[in-house]
Amino acid sequence: MCQLNKILLAACLLAGTPPAYAVFEDVPAGARQAGLGGQSAALEDTLSVFANPALPGSLRKFETGAHFLASERTTQGPADFSQYGAWATIPRMAGGRMGTLSLGGLYRNDNDLVKQKTLLFGWGTWNLFRLDSGVLDFGANFKIMQAAVTGGESVSGLGLDLGAVFRPDDRHTLGFSVLNLNNPAYSSGILEDNAPRVIRLAVTERREDYTLSLDVARRSASAGQNGNVSITPGVEHSWRTERLGRLFSRAGLNVAERASALSAGFGWRRLASEISYALSVPVTGAVVPAHALSLALRFGERDLESEYERLIKQEIKYRKDLVEALDESARREGLLKEELASMKAEIDALTAQLKDTQAKKAGIDAEKERLASVVRRQAAAEAELKSLAARRAADRLNQLKYNFSVDWQSYLKLKGGGAPGDVLKSSLQRIVSQYQDSGIDISQATVELQGLVR
Repeated sequence: MCQLNKILLAACLLAGTPPAYAVFEDVPAGARQAGLGGQSAALEDTLSVFANPALPGSLRKFETGAHFLASERTTQGPADFSQYGAWATIPRMAGGRMGTLSLGGLYRNDNDLVKQKTLLFGWGTWNLFRLDSGVLDFGANFKIMQAAVTGGESVSGLGLDLGAVFRPDDRHTLGFSVLNLNNPAYSSGILEDNAPRVIRLAVTERREDYTLSLDVARRSASAGQNGNVSITPGVEHSWRTERLGRLFSRAGLNVAERASALSAGFGWRRLASEISYALSVPVTGAVVPAHALSLALRFGERDLESEYERLIKQEIKYRKDLVEALDESARREGLLKEELASMKAEIDALTAQLKDTQAKKAGIDAEKERLASVVRRQAAAEAELKSLAARRAADRLNQLKYNFSVDWQSYLKLKGGGAPGDVLKSSLQRIVSQYQDSGIDISQATVELQGLVR
């Protein structure tokens, strides 16, 4: 009976003149984007692949996750739908250059009347063009999109997204993208629409604990409505904890004709997992909040704060043991010096005694033997003193080697994390200048610096 009611409702809608449903709008894909007001073409986030296919190129870890969105408003105006999605990003080497393969799927249900499915295959480059002013990357998404009306046939189409990202430094990202470039059309029953073409321009700035974003989007007409322009500012704050990971608070505003809304959200990231929630409240029309929830898992990623804490504790223990060894060597050195002074005084006394007893032939040989014994003890003490001095020099050299290895491992982590060349070059120059004349082997840092300079 319920299915019959839906079919009758679809028939009534079919009799109306304007189409009632739009397809494949650029609704937020993920709770982080929803918490910042909506999708952004410059937000460094995995799910930003749905807003700019060039953004995932900077990811160097395999990542997967899922999200859910329930809303009664799209970027074009009122609606009633729920959306489920899953994704995965896989860093790969292609044509001698690094990049990231993106796989994603979306399922959207508009009140059981229209159902939409999207299968996405994307590729984003990493450091494709290194310019004097920054790094430029490109990306593309190929999408298979299917829409079906209850009681009618499903229709499929192909979509193409193009995007570009410019990173002038490690704090700023500029993004530009065109979604649904070919503007595919769909016609089935009450459905008579084109997937809206969306042009986005965005910028983000990252500071130690803040991320600021601004996105401007222009959409073509859909769902019987004229296209609209939206402006979406957002801010994210990171709260660091000692052992419980990181907490995030987010706020954003989407200003658009028929679709303005205030958004807020929070997230929690612990080790390689992250969960986020967002709430969006319309400021026009019916005030029905939208809810978004996302879960992300990153494989091969380590908790850098815990790792640095472990390294610092290890270094503190090593230095404490080294200081204790140096103190013990200094104490023994003081005792040996006192013993040498005592033996010198004894030698002086024996020498004077020898002079006084030269006339006594019988006691001369014994005194000479005693003097020789003291001289041998003095030589042994001096040899041990030299050995202690050499050992202290070796301890200092080992300390320098250890410090260099810690700095070198920190550089390798920077390099493995995809840090820009200027940051890598600056780090290597500091390491080489610090240990250049220390007497330890720093050839691997020198060779790496020469490679960056070329």
